[in-house]
Amino acid sequence: MSRQVLSASLWGGMLHPIGGQPSCIADRFYLGGPTSVRGFGMYSIGPQSEGDYLGGEAYWAGGLHLYTPLPFRPGKGGFGDLFRTHFFLNAGNLCNLNYGEGPQAHLQRLAECIRWSYGAGIVLRLGNIARLELNYCVPMGVQSGDRICDGVQFGAGIRFL
Repeated sequence: MSRQVLSASLWGGMLHPIGGQPSCIADRFYLGGPTSVRGFGMYSIGPQSEGDYLGGEAYWAGGLHLYTPLPFRPGKGGFGDLFRTHFFLNAGNLCNLNYGEGPQAHLQRLAECIRWSYGAGIVLRLGNIARLELNYCVPMGVQSGDRICDGVQFGAGIRFL
């Protein structure tokens, strides 16, 4: 039985306001932080105004993860089995759309200025529902205005990229 797990994930979305009204900031997508593109501050990727992040109307994010048992295996068969080492590569981007442009322009905008990060850490499973992560992150593809968390980043949640 193999104890290593290789996982790949891809998220994406596009918001199209109804009736020609501009999109509401509460409805937009946000990226960055320990549950999406690690190595960046929480929801700190993309357009901003006066230091406030505004989110985007289209986004994509992907991740490649390798989970392995801890090399020193404390508590084998017990509490130690809840911990795993974690190696990751995350990437993503978000932007606002000009609805007068075609889909080709939207895809091109999402493919420009990709933010990405890589790193390693330890994951603690909390049942089959949630997990805690302590990762060392190296953010790459940083754009002006992005807030980074270069180094150690802690994450807790139920939905991770």
